[in-house]
Amino acid sequence: MCTWLLSRNNPLVRFGGGLALVLLLAATPARAQKAEAPPPQGTSTPDNIVLVGKLSCSLKRQVALPFLGVIAELLVRPGQKVQAGEPLARYRLSPEAVLELERRVSPPQIKDLEIKLAEAQKNLQDLERKQRTLKQLAREKMAPNETLTQVERDLVLAARQRTAVADRLTQERRLAKEDLAVLKKQLGGAIAPGQVPREAALVTPISGYVIWVHPELRPGAELGPTAPVFQVGMMDPMLIKARVHEIEAQQLSLGDQAEVTLESIPGRKFTAKLTRLSWSPLEPAPDQPTYYDVEFSLPNPDLVLKEGLKARLVLPKSK
Repeated sequence: MCTWLLSRNNPLVRFGGGLALVLLLAATPARAQKAEAPPPQGTSTPDNIVLVGKLSCSLKRQVALPFLGVIAELLVRPGQKVQAGEPLARYRLSPEAVLELERRVSPPQIKDLEIKLAEAQKNLQDLERKQRTLKQLAREKMAPNETLTQVERDLVLAARQRTAVADRLTQERRLAKEDLAVLKKQLGGAIAPGQVPREAALVTPISGYVIWVHPELRPGAELGPTAPVFQVGMMDPMLIKARVHEIEAQQLSLGDQAEVTLESIPGRKFTAKLTRLSWSPLEPAPDQPTYYDVEFSLPNPDLVLKEGLKARLVLPKSK
């Protein structure tokens, strides 16, 4: 009896299997259709496109500690306005950093090349005197022409060697001068051979506002080289970075204006302008929805807007 119930010839089994297959086929298109739906964060309507994005500075630069040192003094605080070239902090260079700087401002290879150039110049002058003497002797039939020919060959070779050393010395001097300019910028002050400072300053490369300070940055703290310790950003205008679905991206154009509201600033509305619309999708895979990066410019004259705030943008759809 049990064997008959589980048999394929049983109408109930055939009916149940067919029903399961129908249910499976019916569910598959629904899942595929759900994967191609517009992004869930937008609440777009037939007339408007709604996006959600984050605010960031329109320009941001990091200020890193170029050499190992101990912080001596902090000169700014978060939110403070600074001008390009203004010092942000002062620090004392470690003995290892001072030794490295002394080598860089007085490169030993320049001294070696200067000695080689002097030797090449002396060798060339000796050969020129010898050439003049042999020419006089050859005219008087007191020296063979073969000797004069060999000296002239040596003279050509010596001239090439002197030129090669002189070119190398010129290049090394140029590189040393450029490196000195880089060091002056990194140390925030003058530096010259034999005049390596023991204390340096961190300066801001751009005008803006101090938006981040390293949490361990305080007088007496020792920080390693290349460690970012400040971030300076331009806060007017601010940028809003968001992502838009491919269907809605086709209805956007540069210059479109959006109404902006923020959860952290209730009751106030702003107007932003679309300044960048990517033409390259974020996920080019064919089985994934396609999104594009967009960027809006938002005036911030009263500096009420800060990095990281969440913004909601509403744009009218193009007809």
